[in-house]
Parts: sequence; C-alpha cells; structure tokens
Amino acid sequence: MGERFIMKVIKEHIKLGSYKPFYLLYGTEEYLKKLYRDKLKDAILGDTDGMNYSYFEGKEIDLKKVTEVVQTLPFFSDRRLVIIENSGLFKSQNELSTMLSGMPDSTIVIFVETEIDKRNKLYKLVKDRGTVS
Repeated sequence: MGERFIMKVIKEHIKLGSYKPFYLLYGTEEYLKKLYRDKLKDAILGDTDGMNYSYFEGKEIDLKKVTEVVQTLPFFSDRRLVIIENSGLFKSQNELSTMLSGMPDSTIVIFVETEIDKRNKLYKLVKDRGTVS
C-alpha cells in the first residue's frame, strides 16, 4: 500500500471518529511513522489527561503488563490508547496475539516497528483486524 493511501485511510478514520483496534506503522521512514502515530494519538485522546494512554518501548517490554493495560477499560473516556514501539514483537513468535485477540472494543493499539515478519501470528491478527502501513 502506498503512503498516500494509508494517510487517506488514517485521515478518514480520524474524520469519522471510527478507529480500528490495531494500527501497524512500519518501515524505515521514521518521520512518517511518527507523523501518523501522532495524528492518531491526538485524534483518539483529544484533550484527555493521559489516564487512558500507555506507552511501551523496546524489546524488553513486559507482555503481562501490556496485556493488563490493553484489557483495562478506559476511565471516564470512550477509548484507551496503547502505543508499542520498537518491540521486535513482529519478528519473533510470542503469545501477544492470543492475549490481544480478546481485548475490549474500547482499546486501540498502535504498533510502530522498523522490521516485521509477515508470517508472524501477531502480524496476521493486526492485518485482519486493523490497518497496516
């Protein structure tokens, strides 16, 4: 998918206020990944104080903690946003896809990665239920 198509899809989701449960922004273009991540974050969270926002970064993230946060319902809001960056989860086999498959509809997870393996279970879940760029 091209950059323009993905931006069009993301802009449409923002305009409608209707979001997919998963977004995967990947590739080597750091500027574009950050741009799309921030546009989605601002639109989803609005002016909230951050109670419904969690950020995880790096290959050593605790998957149990991620699962707990993802399963938590939002507090005085319609949505909870979780951003996971540079985790390497799309290059290795792990149980996160099983843990995420039953998350509440109110949770949105944005993954920002440099490299992925399209054979990975997590990639397949995100592609089936979300937007991949």
